[in-house]
Amino acid sequence: MAKQNKLLSIGDISKLTGASIKALRYYDRIKLLKPAYIDSSSKYRYYTFDQMYLVNIITFCVELDIPLKELTKFIDDNKIIDASALLAYGKEIAEKKMRKFQQGLRIVEQAEQQIAASKKHCIGEIYSAEIPEKFFYVVPLEQSFDKLDWAEMINSFLSLGYNDDDYEDFTESGLLCEYSPAGIKRYVFIELPKGKPRGEYKTIPGGTYFCVHNSESQIENASQIFEKHIKGSFLAIETEIFTEKYEVNKPISELRVIRLE
Repeated sequence: MAKQNKLLSIGDISKLTGASIKALRYYDRIKLLKPAYIDSSSKYRYYTFDQMYLVNIITFCVELDIPLKELTKFIDDNKIIDASALLAYGKEIAEKKMRKFQQGLRIVEQAEQQIAASKKHCIGEIYSAEIPEKFFYVVPLEQSFDKLDWAEMINSFLSLGYNDDDYEDFTESGLLCEYSPAGIKRYVFIELPKGKPRGEYKTIPGGTYFCVHNSESQIENASQIFEKHIKGSFLAIETEIFTEKYEVNKPISELRVIRLE
């Protein structure tokens, strides 16, 4: 009993760290956290106060979705934990998670900005907006958008090897037309990360665009819609936007045009 009096019971460790008794028993079973002492008669587990910090580290790794069995590689056959390596590994994963979280937060904020902007204009109202230069991965279409195969487009885009870490901002996708006296060139597009264009891409000029919100696609009618605002060769872009009441099966789209020099 004297030995146990100097230790903490599994219940005490559970209360101090928030880790469940079931979890602590599991850590023991996979040899990740062995109790400092197990009573031979009662089989009760006892821990040192310092082991509480290890429990907190393990809990932190669990919250980072690191598989527990992966953590056992930091424990040698003599039950010695390479704490420095474990902490460095946990820190690396945490920093990666933080980058993901910050990226997601930026995208949410940009979506909120898009919603706020959409509330300023009615369907069919033409307005101007300053839009920065963008890079679009494009796939040309032979005739019309009726033959558009988004699955084929996505597979083609995925072959470029981009991942979530490449993107920091809200990403657009949609339809693109180049209007000129020679006719109309049609494309489907996905926006590329800033400064990292690959594959068949177009540089979309920044500047003042004329824009309008529509409840259905109007890119084929861009020359009629904007006939009082733009002449000669121009670029038309149509992309879905977030609105305060977003209808999944029938989202509002923004059609924007800019003159080509």
